[in-house]
Amino acid sequence: MKTSAQGFTGLHMLLATSAFFGVVIAVNVTMAFYAASSWSGLVVENTYVASQEFNRKAAAMK
Repeated sequence: MKTSAQGFTGLHMLLATSAFFGVVIAVNVTMAFYAASSWSGLVVENTYVASQEFNRKAAAMK
């Protein structure tokens, strides 16, 4: 049986870096999917007027 005492090699660093970025990319893709699937696509022409209407509705509900 042959044992290797090389320690931490360039291959180990490549695998660790690839695993790290693989996890980061997977999380980003997952979050982008959930963001895109939950967005209603509703766009208002004037955001200021829409926010004022929202505030009036919220105050009426209180």
